[in-house]
Amino acid sequence: MELEKKRELLFPEGLINWSGAKRGGIRQPFQEGSGRPVKEQFTTPLVEKLAHWVDSLTAGEAGVPTAVLLVGGPGNGKTDAVEGTISRFDDAINAGGKLLQNFADQYKREVAARPPRMTEVKFEGLNKNVVSIEPTIRLVQDATENDPSLPGETAESLLLRELRQIHRGEYKGIYIGCVNRGILANTSSLATRNGDDEMASFLAKIISAASGGVEAPDCWPLEGSKLALWPMDVESLVAPSHEEEPYTSVAHRVLDKALAKESWTLPCENKADCPFCQNRALLENKKARDNLVRFLFHYELASGKRWTFRDLYSLVSYLFIGDPGSLVINGKYYRPCDWTAKMLQLEAKGLGSLESARARYLLTSRLYHHRLFPNWPRLATGQHHKAYTSVLAGKKIPEQLSERALNLAKFHFSTLKTLAENEQNSISELLSGDFSTSLDPALIHGERVLYTESRKGQPVTVNWIEEHFSLSVKDGLEAVSERLAPSERKLLAQLAEADETLQDHYHPARFSKQARLLQSSLRQFAARLVKRSLGLRFGVSKDGELLKKYALLYQSDAQYEEVEDLVEKLVNEDRRSFKIPLSTTFGQPVAHRDRDVSLRVRNVSTSMHMDSGNSSKPAARSPFIRVHNRYVPVTFALYKALKEIEEGLNPASLPQEVFALIDEVKSVTAGQVARDKDFVRDNVDLTIGRESYMLKVGKTVRFRK
Repeated sequence: MELEKKRELLFPEGLINWSGAKRGGIRQPFQEGSGRPVKEQFTTPLVEKLAHWVDSLTAGEAGVPTAVLLVGGPGNGKTDAVEGTISRFDDAINAGGKLLQNFADQYKREVAARPPRMTEVKFEGLNKNVVSIEPTIRLVQDATENDPSLPGETAESLLLRELRQIHRGEYKGIYIGCVNRGILANTSSLATRNGDDEMASFLAKIISAASGGVEAPDCWPLEGSKLALWPMDVESLVAPSHEEEPYTSVAHRVLDKALAKESWTLPCENKADCPFCQNRALLENKKARDNLVRFLFHYELASGKRWTFRDLYSLVSYLFIGDPGSLVINGKYYRPCDWTAKMLQLEAKGLGSLESARARYLLTSRLYHHRLFPNWPRLATGQHHKAYTSVLAGKKIPEQLSERALNLAKFHFSTLKTLAENEQNSISELLSGDFSTSLDPALIHGERVLYTESRKGQPVTVNWIEEHFSLSVKDGLEAVSERLAPSERKLLAQLAEADETLQDHYHPARFSKQARLLQSSLRQFAARLVKRSLGLRFGVSKDGELLKKYALLYQSDAQYEEVEDLVEKLVNEDRRSFKIPLSTTFGQPVAHRDRDVSLRVRNVSTSMHMDSGNSSKPAARSPFIRVHNRYVPVTFALYKALKEIEEGLNPASLPQEVFALIDEVKSVTAGQVARDKDFVRDNVDLTIGRESYMLKVGKTVRFRK
């Protein structure tokens, strides 16, 4: 597309190329203009670590590793980090750009050609004290690729050979490699199949260090090795720093670049209706940006996944613009603000067509808070379709109603069927899936406070919003109008007209039930739109309160005692004892209740652990709780389940994956305890059916009924 050839388009149109599916979103090694939409490298803890490594290595400090592995999947900044490291080497040896240029020359390829798997550059200028290092840098940009010049060699065999040379000290130069966990696992399997116990053991240590966890070994460097590694998907780009106030993160800096005034065209003449201009105006507010980034951080907590650089760039592109195909109307591509103008033209034609009525919905749905939560109800099937057919389809207009008002009602139910734009990409799928399930403010119910009225000091709750909209859309709009974007107010004004046409007295009594169904659905849609808009703007999400408490587990041990207590209650049958069902512990068939066999021993204790990381090891991805001799990650799903059980929920009602985890913890703990001679001592109870026996555990076992 011609659009992709223009590298310096002003925003909002220029944000299209921030997407990971475009040239601007994918970093090509040592190629300017690719993969750095913001035109600079962000300083992250890893970038600082690599810079310190280069400085220490070139200064001849003792004990500095000579080989580095960056571990992680695509899009997390490995290529950018590597290029920054080579640039640092260039500066440290006063190469004047020659070292960097040598690498760049080796990566120059035709468009369709693959870059080399490995490049090697010799250099001069290394400190004379560094006599043990050959002045050579070997760079493996992507260890999952094979080398066409070495037919018969797989990616795994090449990596195994390189790691063997490093491990045995056969390679004396500097090595930098980019790998993912998959290639490490495959290489480990290859070493095992080859009977290479030495390398299988070394790779097992690498994998353990890269995987993290409470008992994972240090990775920078590996003990007794010249190799250091760092997992790229552990550090967060959206989490707040414990010391920083106000809230800042890498994502904030990305947004600052996306909102930079000098990068934007002037607001268009339709700026009040234009979602692209409105998005910039809304996000210029620091609190709005903080709340957006906090939602992203809460998703990391809820899912256990990390936003990558590519994800963040693609998300910004998606929120502001979306796929270029969504800016096509009747086969013609429009620039963003021109698309708005065309939509307003369609709307101004009058509400005599679906295309005209749909325009306001599309304008509103492109506001960033509705882009972030793109799920809309479908009200054109099932009972709604039957009700629509009975009440609205093909009906004569009552004298009291205008044709415009009736068309607004008709098109509401037919428009929603096609409102969700089918943008098939990783970001839209993520947002419409787990992200919305965990965070969508439209799913909040109850007395959660959205904001406080500045003049009256009155808290505005979710129930208050829903109650006003349950009376009428007009009543709800009047209550919150000042807090909404202009396009949202206009859409709700149209819905208020549609709402009026569905009053009982306008329709035959035999269709009153169907009319009430349509009216109720329309009002719920309006309330959903408003809750979503206000919720994101004021930082209130579905599981937000619980996520804030969960985040404290990462920051201090003040919350540990509560979690330990909840897990102990869940694992132990009561405060004093732990039940070991022998029929399941030892793999026997589950007996009839009357024939159940179990041991009851002293209660199992728990303790929380959170590895906050250091210069040799990154912070753990989540807190862990030790149940007897086993560490269990305290995921948000588990934490939420514990809180719900505390509030009275039956464990059997928990989500299947959480219930299975809890059941597994009990079973594995039971197996460990039953075989632990130091734990099972003194008196224990043996239950067989309805009979109980006391066992004296010692050199001999004595039964007492």
